[in-house]
Amino acid sequence: MLLEVEDEYFFLIGIYSSLEGYKMAYFLNKHLKIKLERERRDIDFNHSEYDALYALYSHKDPNSYYRLDLVSNKFKGEPKRILSSGSLFEEEELSPQEVYLIPEYNKVDYFLKISEEIQPKEFTKVLNKIGQIPGVQAAYAIDVDKLKSKQNLIFE
Repeated sequence: MLLEVEDEYFFLIGIYSSLEGYKMAYFLNKHLKIKLERERRDIDFNHSEYDALYALYSHKDPNSYYRLDLVSNKFKGEPKRILSSGSLFEEEELSPQEVYLIPEYNKVDYFLKISEEIQPKEFTKVLNKIGQIPGVQAAYAIDVDKLKSKQNLIFE
């Protein structure tokens, strides 16, 4: 039996910024007049060699289906260790590596996911406001249909 999963429809903004996640959420709240809050649980993602956690901040409008999610794209961590490799040599030093939620956009620091139909004019306004945030180098729209790792952005 085949189980069909309906694709989630959303808009996506890639954000380049050296700001910490909580500061990014604070400035987005201030500039977009929203209330992003840190979720109790981060996005727990199991890559082949890493167990990664990506910070997630969400805003849900209680009066509509409108939802915003700010998620970190980068996680710096150590590879999973193999306890017994049967090797005669010392275990090599494993240095922390960065792993990405969306690997094809490895330069992007954060993604802002908008889970609601939004007018193009309104979307452009949101992009421009994000671009004005101190500490944001760039923000641009990402074509979700061309995204190879789209499933990584479906959180529920």
